[in-house]
Amino acid sequence: MKNTYKLLVLLFGTILWVSCEKEYYSTTDNSIVIDPSVPISYSASINPIFTSSCLGSGCHETGGPPPTLTADKSYDQITMLGYVDADSPDTIPENSLLYKRIIGTSKPMPPDGKLSQGKIDAIALWIKQGSKNN
Repeated sequence: MKNTYKLLVLLFGTILWVSCEKEYYSTTDNSIVIDPSVPISYSASINPIFTSSCLGSGCHETGGPPPTLTADKSYDQITMLGYVDADSPDTIPENSLLYKRIIGTSKPMPPDGKLSQGKIDAIALWIKQGSKNN
């Protein structure tokens, strides 16, 4: 009887332990892995998305169509031009122009192909966390 009880407790504990999981977002190219409970870094996670997807396509560079998304100007450009509002308590990605443009079907950004879901999720999480310049 004691062995059966121990086995049931062990089995229940194992099932409980296995069922616990933490939600992670990652890109298909494994360049971004984020934990929603940890503040996402603009400079380490979001700006590289702009560099690879927006500058790499020959758009949004100095002298190109706004916003300029070079590493030294991107945060100021997307906040000053209203793509995100870092001073607002509104942290709903669907309310930001940046998020609307990257998920939109009419004139999507980037025009040469949609961002991976991991990159979109990273930008959404950054907006949810208040669009900080960190």
